[in-house]
Amino acid sequence: MLIALGIMAGMIFLIYGLYFSAILRGKPQAWEMEMQAAFVSWLHEAKGSARVRLVGMLAASLMLEAVYFILAFLVLQNPVMIILTLVLAGEELLHILVVLNSSYKYLRGRIGAERIMNWIIERVSAAFFFTHAFLVLVTILFY
Repeated sequence: MLIALGIMAGMIFLIYGLYFSAILRGKPQAWEMEMQAAFVSWLHEAKGSARVRLVGMLAASLMLEAVYFILAFLVLQNPVMIILTLVLAGEELLHILVVLNSSYKYLRGRIGAERIMNWIIERVSAAFFFTHAFLVLVTILFY
C-alpha cells in the first residue's frame, strides 16, 4: 500500500507540478486554454458518444481520487497529514459536485463543453493536490 501511495503521489506531484508552476508564475491561462481546447476537441471526436466519453472520464477520475484518498488514510499515521487529507477530500468533493453539475448541464444542452471546467476551482484543486502529494512523498521518505 505504501508503494502504491508513493507512486500515485509521485504522479500527482509531477503532473500537477507543471500546472502549479504556471499558477505561481501568474500565467495559468495559457495552460488552461490549451487543456480546454484539448478537452473540447476530445469530447467532440467523431467516433463514439460525447456522453460516454464524459461519463467515463468522470468515473475514472472519481475512482482514482477515491483510491488515492483510501490509500492516504490507510498509510498515513501523522495526525496533521490526516487532517490535511480530510481538507483535501472535502475540497475535492466540492470540486466533483461542481464538475458533475456542469457536466449535467452540458449533457442537457444548456452550456457548451468549454464551460464544464471551472478554472478557479481547478486552480485550487491543483494547488491542494500538488501540496498534498509533496507532503505525502516527504512523509513516506522521512517518517
